[in-house]
Amino acid sequence: MLFNYEARTQLGESKLGTIDASSEDAALEILQRNGLIVLDLKKAANISLMSKNIKLFEHVPKKEVVVFSRQVSALFQAKVPVIESLRTMAAQTENATFKEILEKVTQSVDAGNPLSKSLAEHKKVFSDFYISIVHSGELSGNLEEVFNYLADTLENEYYLTQKVKGAMTYPIFIVVALVGVMFVMMIWVIPNLTSVFKEANLELPILTRIIVSMSDIFQAYWWLILMVLVGGVVGFWQWISTAQGEAIWSKVQLRLPVFGMILKKLYLSRFADSLSTLIKGGLPIVKSLEVTSMVVGNGAYKKIIEETIDAVKKGGTISSVFKSHSEIPIMVSQMVSIGEQAGKLDSTLRTVANFYHKEVESSMDNLVSLIEPLLILVLGVGVGILLVAILMPMYNLTTAI
Repeated sequence: MLFNYEARTQLGESKLGTIDASSEDAALEILQRNGLIVLDLKKAANISLMSKNIKLFEHVPKKEVVVFSRQVSALFQAKVPVIESLRTMAAQTENATFKEILEKVTQSVDAGNPLSKSLAEHKKVFSDFYISIVHSGELSGNLEEVFNYLADTLENEYYLTQKVKGAMTYPIFIVVALVGVMFVMMIWVIPNLTSVFKEANLELPILTRIIVSMSDIFQAYWWLILMVLVGGVVGFWQWISTAQGEAIWSKVQLRLPVFGMILKKLYLSRFADSLSTLIKGGLPIVKSLEVTSMVVGNGAYKKIIEETIDAVKKGGTISSVFKSHSEIPIMVSQMVSIGEQAGKLDSTLRTVANFYHKEVESSMDNLVSLIEPLLILVLGVGVGILLVAILMPMYNLTTAI
């Protein structure tokens, strides 16, 4: 919560401002720790309901965090103090929400809190993975290298995710457009043609009768069809938000034709990349696995990692658990085993991450080149069926005339 304060420095200079703290006592402690003599401290007025509602729609894009990490690394490399680096970033950030967060982080660090703890107060923007890496940098005293490594890792993850999204945008657009055209044809175009055929007392071919019947259903129950489609999407979204739904959907994702293999490579790349980074940062293996399980992004792999954590706590190895799961390719299990035996697990995992990163990029390029002709074929077949269904009775009509 926010508190407005009036204070005086040790030299007698007046200070007015606002501070974010969990309670009035906490705010007072922070101000006194900064050498201020507090004259007045009041809880700030509540933000209007409209402002709160607007904030619900604000977010910080991942690219902002990538740029922040890269620029902070450059500032640290130039030996700029942490506080000054954060203030610089807060001043030049254009995203209002991110600017406010960075100002709060700066304020927290200025009050004597570690940077990782200050970032942990904003987990919607800074993930557990991010916070753990920063914490490891604080322990090793090498924040400059840590932020540079974070920037590289997040940048690779960001562009890989964007590539996957970009590859899916075109087919999704085509499918949505196809559904829209079908609705228009069924509700307006087909009924007008049907009335002409009925007036001519033509015996319609079976294909035309099927299309006409579908059109009649669409005309009579379009609102119900629309409700079922929307309800199905919302219901599915709610279902995969449950523990049971997420577990089932996580396994189904990995078994989807074509896309399942790409997703599996994406999750393996993320797993290997995150675990390698955390181990190299100096975090204990169990803690590294715990953080990785939170960021891997798939319930099936999360369960495998949780099983691995239990095994490692009992003195087992990561590779011994991986070998018993079909979701983990044999190559990955073998490389992890080699890394464990050689004491170079971080570099071995980095090799695995790089391999699957390239595999995902190659798969996405191939998928895009295959999807376009496949969609053209599907569209051609759909349009062809409609044309045949419409042209056959029209041909019969002209012949009869």
